[in-house]
Amino acid sequence: MKTELRLAACVTHPIQYQAPVWRRLAAMPGVSFHAYFGTDMSVRGYRDREFGRQVAWDTPLVEGYAHTFLSTDPRIQQISFWKPAATGLAKAFSAFQPDVVLLAAYGGRFHLGALRAAKNTGAKVVMRHEASDVAVSRSRLKGLMRDGFLRRFYDKIDGFAVIGTEARSHLIRLGVPAPKLTPAPYCVDTDFFAGQVERWGPQREKIRGKLGIDAGDTVLVFAGKLIPKKDPLLIAAALRLLKPALRKRIHLLVVGDGELRAEMERAMREVLGEHAHFLGFLNQSEIGRAYAASDLLVLPSRSGAGETWGLVVNEAMQFGLGLVLSDGVGCGPDLVTEATGRIFPSGNAAAAAAAIEDCIEAKVADPRHFAAAARQRVEDFTTARAAAGVVRMARTVAGLDAP
Repeated sequence: MKTELRLAACVTHPIQYQAPVWRRLAAMPGVSFHAYFGTDMSVRGYRDREFGRQVAWDTPLVEGYAHTFLSTDPRIQQISFWKPAATGLAKAFSAFQPDVVLLAAYGGRFHLGALRAAKNTGAKVVMRHEASDVAVSRSRLKGLMRDGFLRRFYDKIDGFAVIGTEARSHLIRLGVPAPKLTPAPYCVDTDFFAGQVERWGPQREKIRGKLGIDAGDTVLVFAGKLIPKKDPLLIAAALRLLKPALRKRIHLLVVGDGELRAEMERAMREVLGEHAHFLGFLNQSEIGRAYAASDLLVLPSRSGAGETWGLVVNEAMQFGLGLVLSDGVGCGPDLVTEATGRIFPSGNAAAAAAAIEDCIEAKVADPRHFAAAARQRVEDFTTARAAAGVVRMARTVAGLDAP
């Protein structure tokens, strides 16, 4: 009986968080893997509208696995419903003859074209995608229309590699039977960040010293785009509510850029003065120094604004940081426990202030509080487990034995 799995992933463009999963899949025994990208946009660099700057990732996006770009048109600078297209995918599938096609989203012409090409080739289809019923607020009418579309779309999918709790709940609610679901946890490049911990961890005091941070101070870090969806200004409002004696022992590192930067700088200077440090956009190889210097990650994303997961949480947890997240951050049910941090209601500055104070008190009582629990919790969210989940479901739907 055939044991080799021929697996094709279809993605609009190379994404830094997906690349390590593709490399892991390509290295697995009994798997022949090929990734098909609609555009090379992220490899050649592009202007990110939300960061408000040109972005070119400094970690390899397409090394270590077979891949094909369906388009190298330099005019493609943004992903939309219409661009890129899946032009040429049917021909590519005819040559590669995949047993299973892996989709990572459903919301564009590219994904619909990939599904159609897979079915026409006779391949089974597995999805691993950011699915949620709570990440985006919708009117009742839009919600019903979305449900109707997704029920029909999901009926065409043979199996799902599920990233987390919210995704599973969403799929079950829309009628996907449990046997078609298997865990494939959402993750960052866990091996890469383990190396970042080794590189930057020993330099913690040196990094803090350069920023003027005293040994007994608590360092909060916000990492992400400075845009309304992330609600970074809530941090200033929350810190303003803390007692002055506590506030003067707090520093905030702001990693990122975006339309709210100027307003955020003004607000934080009023609240923390020179204890607010704006580091700008830090690429993957540099962001570790911010985490190494920090104690708590604060992510106050607005509920219903589209924060399906929040992968900076995974990154921070590898460094042992405690978490202060709003309930608008999708990974909360999976990653936040009493031992790893606190969740507060989105938009509630008083509740955010209380969560920050609670976490600081826990850190003062035990400087290692959160660290071990955070690292242990995030160990379940690795590239190895994600890839294993994808292959497990792919073999199931294709009727293939393990090698």
